Amino acid sequence: MIRRLFLAFWLSLAACGAAAAAPLTALTPALKAAAPAQLLPASLAGFEFRDTINPPGAAGSVRLDGKLDGAPLLVATNPKASSDYGGISVSWHTTGPIRQGDVLYARVAMRTVSARQESGEAEGLLYFHKKDGESQSQTFSVGQEWTTVNFPFVAREDVAAGEGVLTFSFGNLAQSFEIASLQLLNFQNRLKLADLPLTRFSYPGREANAPWRSAALKRIDAIRTAPFTIKVVDAHGKPVPGAQVQAELVQPEFLWGSEVNADMVVADGPDAQRYRREIVELFDTTVIGNGLKWPNWRNRASRAHTEQAIDWLRANGKRVKGHNLVWPAWKFSPQDIAGDPAQRARIGELVEAHIPEIMGATKGKLIGWDVINEPVHETDYFKFVPVERAAEWFKMAERAEPKLQFTLNEYAMLNRSSSPLFIRQFKDFAAMLRKNGARIDVLGVQGHVGQTPRAPVSVLSDLDLLAEGGNKVQITEFDINTKDADLQGDYTRDFLIAIYSHPAVTGFIQWGFWEGAQWKPDAAMYRKDWTPKPNLAAWKELVLGQWKTRVNSRAGDAGELATRGHRGKYRAVASSGGQRGEAQFVLGADGAQVLITLK
Repeated sequence: MIRRLFLAFWLSLAACGAAAAAPLTALTPALKAAAPAQLLPASLAGFEFRDTINPPGAAGSVRLDGKLDGAPLLVATNPKASSDYGGISVSWHTTGPIRQGDVLYARVAMRTVSARQESGEAEGLLYFHKKDGESQSQTFSVGQEWTTVNFPFVAREDVAAGEGVLTFSFGNLAQSFEIASLQLLNFQNRLKLADLPLTRFSYPGREANAPWRSAALKRIDAIRTAPFTIKVVDAHGKPVPGAQVQAELVQPEFLWGSEVNADMVVADGPDAQRYRREIVELFDTTVIGNGLKWPNWRNRASRAHTEQAIDWLRANGKRVKGHNLVWPAWKFSPQDIAGDPAQRARIGELVEAHIPEIMGATKGKLIGWDVINEPVHETDYFKFVPVERAAEWFKMAERAEPKLQFTLNEYAMLNRSSSPLFIRQFKDFAAMLRKNGARIDVLGVQGHVGQTPRAPVSVLSDLDLLAEGGNKVQITEFDINTKDADLQGDYTRDFLIAIYSHPAVTGFIQWGFWEGAQWKPDAAMYRKDWTPKPNLAAWKELVLGQWKTRVNSRAGDAGELATRGHRGKYRAVASSGGQRGEAQFVLGADGAQVLITLK
């Protein structure tokens, strides 16, 4: 069953790649007037393809696939991811000479057919070099909509005709993408580098007065806040008019959190001290990124750091979620198991020994677990155990600690035009597990975003699909991986607004926050030197500002203060005439009536 689901998923992605009109962004009149020389053959034939990472019979390919808007259309495919970025590539040699200092401009229209990574974007490197010489490069990351990629640069040396090489390398991912209207233009000294366009990505709904945002903010007020009344009385039970009342949301009902690095949490030094301080100030919920994964848990030093980190986080008032109990791929398994055929054959019983062991060691310390991570994409274990047996892993977790929240976690949703296709398959997988007795409390959606973000209105419609049938949803691993800090900040703001406005969503986890301890450094909220970025500003403005209720006012003539607040746990303090009282309360959907007695 799992293999049929996975095959259907990839076929559906391939179907999304059907050719459609994709005009390359036109040159401006000023650029045309500079009369650049085209340095690539118009037909794009005669390219060189190289694949050193895939075996014969399963190699990648680049093929001409007709024309699009009168220009050659190529399809580049890599069937298997690798650590060798340049291990698969396609190259063209220049047809004319280049002199040192010439202003050059590579431009191409691209879009993804399929890409096996969380953001759903094809990615790689576009670079120019003299044969056997130093290269100049531009990364690319494109989604399933046609995107113009611009690569302006200045030649560093003289290059004779035929000696310059323009290359796409894409060995890092299993992916397929289309290339149309590729050009390499030489403006010589007739223009400056600053005159040429850079690739700037955006998304529909970014504008300041976007209607979707206004509607979402109204929904947030309706579904995330509730009324509460604080009544202040004296020791005899009489109302105290004009009493000063302060109330603050100390722990939101909604999970607002981040992945954290256990080694950094327990380390010494100024960066570690700053790291801990930011955790305390920014987040109410945390996820140990790697320490609770099976291979690291079996490492004595890593386990010790993880246990110390959990204790520190809890001592500082943070909710801690476990990630993950089962990740059904050999590359994410202990190496002594992954590399031993006899152990692989026993994977079911090994997993079922691991679950009670780790849950016993962490009992009473966590709020929940990602029970299975990426089971639709990662299927190695299911070659040895029936996929239906995965339901038993949820049942074992429930038996070990029934009060916890249990999540099925996956990617390839909320971040691409094919999201609805995969959402259906993800929900089918969850339905199969539930049919076999699994208690799945939350559908976890990772939400990794590249530099072509999905429109917020489409994110909301994706969430509607996930919520069908009464599902609760959490965004479990959000990041937006781009060097465009303004785009990153705007999209973080709008993504937060969109998901908080949807009634099915119960939590959001940012997948790291500091460049020095983040799996994708460009996605961080703080740069390595702790310089803040716009996405941090968005977080502070919304999560720690607008959505963290703080009240500082006076009671009316009847000794009462009536207001609204975001739901969660509160601490309230009242004072008058040298007397003081306080109360803690939980604000739920039905509101709250709070009594504070002054003493």
